[in-house]
Amino acid sequence: MGEFAPNNTPFPPLTAARDGSNFTYTSLHDRVPHILTDVINDFYAAIQASQDAAAVAEGKQLTAQLSQLKHEMVTDKPLAALADDGVGDIAQWNSWLARYFAGASWYSAPFLAWEPYMYRRIATVFGRSAHWRAYDFFAARKRDTFRASMAAVAKLCARVDAVVRETRATDSLVKRHLAFVEVLQASLWGNQTDLSMFPDLSNERLEEMQARISSGENSDRIAANDTDRVWEVVQGVRAGRVDIVLDNAGFELLQDVLLAHWLVAAGVAAQVVFHAKRIPWYVSDVTGRDFDWLVATLQDPQAAGASGLAAADAAVLRALGGQWRRLLDSGVWRVQDELFWTGPLGFRYLPTAAPDLWADLCASDLVIFKGDLNYRKLIYDLHWPVSTPFVDAI
Repeated sequence: MGEFAPNNTPFPPLTAARDGSNFTYTSLHDRVPHILTDVINDFYAAIQASQDAAAVAEGKQLTAQLSQLKHEMVTDKPLAALADDGVGDIAQWNSWLARYFAGASWYSAPFLAWEPYMYRRIATVFGRSAHWRAYDFFAARKRDTFRASMAAVAKLCARVDAVVRETRATDSLVKRHLAFVEVLQASLWGNQTDLSMFPDLSNERLEEMQARISSGENSDRIAANDTDRVWEVVQGVRAGRVDIVLDNAGFELLQDVLLAHWLVAAGVAAQVVFHAKRIPWYVSDVTGRDFDWLVATLQDPQAAGASGLAAADAAVLRALGGQWRRLLDSGVWRVQDELFWTGPLGFRYLPTAAPDLWADLCASDLVIFKGDLNYRKLIYDLHWPVSTPFVDAI
């Protein structure tokens, strides 16, 4: 085996099995076309609601482009070059396609090639438009899902607010350790509400999943649990910096922010840097606007469309929202949206493809990568032998 390259990996990449026997096939044949259909249907509703004749006319053209993308996917056409939408990364995308996957089709390309390619291509459709450039084709789903879970949101916020107060009031290392484990595992399990994995997730199913997260009953389902090793790092940091490479908006983002809230309140972090996506990505991934919306929603739940909250619960949310806005305004919290996160490359290319970002991450005391796509990009989504240590895979 020669030098590592996206098309020359030490073990075979995940591709769609022609016999339909693997998740990659199910994703390409069913799940992802379903997501693209939802994008088209939601956009059609937005077009119908528009009073701007020019926007409506252009919207019909964009719908045709999205339908063409779906046709290429389901008929296994080659991955076409991306049109430049001015974001700044299309040259890298097209160079990557030409160098490593020239002529590759949807079913022959690796999972980690065609799936992010699809989301980047959707973004180019809207990004090159005159009237729909700022349209977030996933925003309504992200926000509606969060609004529907406000009871769980209030319960979790009240619990973490109590944990923070308990942490501030104790010098017990054991109690601080237990508090950290609770907020860390809540952040971990928030990933269960990934809308790209559950496009048909009902409100009832969502609340059931969130109840399990809040109760801690999922702890015995962690495949590789290094919480104690992370705690060893955390307890050695005072007024340091923690970076969180975000995954999903909504309930998972809330739990990531609550983790950051605890880290600052406990004196571990004097700065937390959140890394979001610059463009809509993987249905529910966090953009900068999603982050701001979350904080604004907690500051004024009623104005954001939340209903049915008890007065005490609403007061807890408003208090936290106000604290978080001050942390953002003061620079204790920062939200960054580097292009690398929506690029084609795995994370092993960070030092060479994004040296400024790499240097910035190296300045952190702890970097937390959230979610399955970040995990896949760390290990390059290959058929690793199951005994391979994680540190070797990355």
